[in-house]
Amino acid sequence: MQKKQGQHLRQVVHTALLLMATSQTIILPFSDVQAAEQTVTSTYRIKAGPLAQSLNEFAAVAGVSVSQPPALADGVTSPAINGTYTTRQALDALLNGTGLEAVETAQGVFKLQKKAITVGADSKEAQNLPEVNVSAKVDTETAWSPVQGYLARQSATGTKTDSSILETPVSVQVVTREVMDDQISLNMKDVYENVSGVQQAGNTLNAQTEVLPIIRGFESPNLMRNGLRATNAGAVDLVNVERVEVLKGPASIMYGALEPGGIVNYVTKRPQADASHKVEQQFGSYDFRRTTADSTGALNNDGTLLYRVNVAHTDSNSFRDAMDLERLVVAPSLLWKPSEQTELLVDFSYLKEKQPYDTGIPLFTNGKSRVSRSTTFLESDLDGRSNEDYYAGYRFSHIFNSMWSIRNQLQYHRANNKNESLRSRGIQGNNLQMRYQNEDRVDDEVQFVLDGTAKFKTGAIDHVFVLGTELIEQETDWHRFRANAPNVAISNDPVVNYVPPANQTLSDEYAKTKWASLYFQDQLSLLEDGRLKLLLGGRFDDVVTSGRDGSVATQKVKDQAFTSRAGALFMLTEDHSIYLSASQSFRPQTPTTIDAAGNPLDPTTGRQYEVGLKSAFLNQRLLTTVAVYDIEKKNVAVFNQALFNATGQNAYFPGIKQRSRGVELDTSGQLTDQLKLIASYAYTDTEVLENKGDPNQVGNPLGGVSPHVSRIWLSYDFFTGGRFSGLGMGIGARYVGESTAQYDTNIKLDAYTVADFSLWYRWQNVRASLNIKNLFNEDYIARASDANIAHPGIPRSVFASASMQF
Repeated sequence: MQKKQGQHLRQVVHTALLLMATSQTIILPFSDVQAAEQTVTSTYRIKAGPLAQSLNEFAAVAGVSVSQPPALADGVTSPAINGTYTTRQALDALLNGTGLEAVETAQGVFKLQKKAITVGADSKEAQNLPEVNVSAKVDTETAWSPVQGYLARQSATGTKTDSSILETPVSVQVVTREVMDDQISLNMKDVYENVSGVQQAGNTLNAQTEVLPIIRGFESPNLMRNGLRATNAGAVDLVNVERVEVLKGPASIMYGALEPGGIVNYVTKRPQADASHKVEQQFGSYDFRRTTADSTGALNNDGTLLYRVNVAHTDSNSFRDAMDLERLVVAPSLLWKPSEQTELLVDFSYLKEKQPYDTGIPLFTNGKSRVSRSTTFLESDLDGRSNEDYYAGYRFSHIFNSMWSIRNQLQYHRANNKNESLRSRGIQGNNLQMRYQNEDRVDDEVQFVLDGTAKFKTGAIDHVFVLGTELIEQETDWHRFRANAPNVAISNDPVVNYVPPANQTLSDEYAKTKWASLYFQDQLSLLEDGRLKLLLGGRFDDVVTSGRDGSVATQKVKDQAFTSRAGALFMLTEDHSIYLSASQSFRPQTPTTIDAAGNPLDPTTGRQYEVGLKSAFLNQRLLTTVAVYDIEKKNVAVFNQALFNATGQNAYFPGIKQRSRGVELDTSGQLTDQLKLIASYAYTDTEVLENKGDPNQVGNPLGGVSPHVSRIWLSYDFFTGGRFSGLGMGIGARYVGESTAQYDTNIKLDAYTVADFSLWYRWQNVRASLNIKNLFNEDYIARASDANIAHPGIPRSVFASASMQF
């Protein structure tokens, strides 16, 4: 970085640290830290149940850490506590009658151990209970840990703190690793379609690997990785993904410049203390072959240094002619835990893939396909699309005491995408108008986040207060050449014969964006038993965008904004809560987001109002969220597809206002000991409110959004010890109602229903599975940009896998 950039970084970090220090001196008198755990009380409402789960709830309320050695709490049930206690009183009450005790190893840090017992009534000699080796494993769920089953109870995506989903006034849905494995998810799209209000986008402009999601009616061009943003040109392989979380509504207060519909955040696998090694081989239709390996464990005797390595290689053809894919992924990570209070996680990921660019198939004006779903309009002699994707970063956290902790993250991401292909640009009679494109794009992004968290009380009110700063620098270097190519006759066996120009002059386009942000958030618990939860926060963003086109500098644009969020949740009972929230979003335009005259566009802003109901059933083994929302988005930049098809010029319509309203239902968890469920439904009503560039669009729905989408998946595992012990099966269906092409709402896409089926068998440490996607071979269009670029859904396909864990 240049000298000025380094000074800018130091200045913002210094300001953030100064604010944290200042806030601590302000808060300390109110929290009465001098009295600490001996006198400060909190209100606890913890049901009788598994000790590990009860300690998890206790730690979240008390703001302390409780370490649990593996197998120590296995099968142990804790009593219920309901009332006001000091930290020690509450902990002792939970451990009463369990034969265990908690020893405070540092301020706010406790370690669970077996309780010493005396020999004889009056004996002063004591002996420890003998060691008991138990093969079962106790997993204490956190927002970043593996989840057993389909139900996640904790998440940090909505608040940046380890929070109970049931008690947070936002809509957050989590798809666990077990769901991905049971469904044999092949990509991120397969995962996020389990969540209400999330659909596939029709955008193919950047030739990105991932099908970007539309959330609550608005395309979300950035995925998040461990709470940090990923550029919209990268790729994701599920081999090292632990869970995928969707936060509905504006997320700008915690994550900066994002769309108001929401975000998809994937959490990667962390190193584990218990040694585990897994290899898996998958085969499937269209010569699909995939090999994966996952290894984790400790590197030293005291278990303070842990490792994890995930590797995957995929080699596959496609139901689309000549669409061969080859992908390699290597993702190692190290976790250093020198003490119970401190940990440093370092991770790296490398992905390399190659595949032709799929320009889709053309449609008639009624939305019906002009050719078979396998037809491609490729020139096989062109290089196609290749991508190299790198992630490197660390996450450092330290607990100072029962009040203060700190977390620091740094991530570097590079996505290097190359694409030489023919792309359809329009339809003329029975011909596709084609364009040759040769592109080399490199996206570099560095993100630095520093969060300080304080847990304290003011009177009878409990607080979890976050103060943080975020610095981002993103650069895009784009070289490309485009030229119109001869038309290609539309048929099921198209003849494509194109020789690219020998002497190509590639454009030299460069864009740079710098963010500097400060934000705060307070989670408050009030009233009797803390049944009223408030969520308050605000964020200030300073964004500077610049760039150049060749040797000509583009206009430098500086944007500043303050966004806020407020929410309230009231616990009607221990299992049912109602909530309401209001939030804002802010997203500056990129330097290349200009109108047809070359003028930069104003930042996009949004606001949302939401009310909802959260309910836990069946002893909190099933969680359901119902949400009603209203989002309004202003200064929307809508891509001028007609201009691009005619000239190749990238330009946008300015000053557009859009609205999305809807109702959503999500439920996931366990119906019985054998039956699991994940299901969702969304009604999404979108509308263009203002469009000065094209007034005829006012009143029309937004392109690419189906009003009705639903999904259900049920899995059943037979009883252990029975005739079918080890056998399990799953069946599900996804319905997508009528929609339109994303950039041409006159092109209607038919509704469709796709069913899937899975069968698996477990024997000792071996698991074999069979999955059938699109069981009834539905022929449908999954998404479309316009009439000349539409993407058909995968036909009936069979995938099998075998894995061994040791």
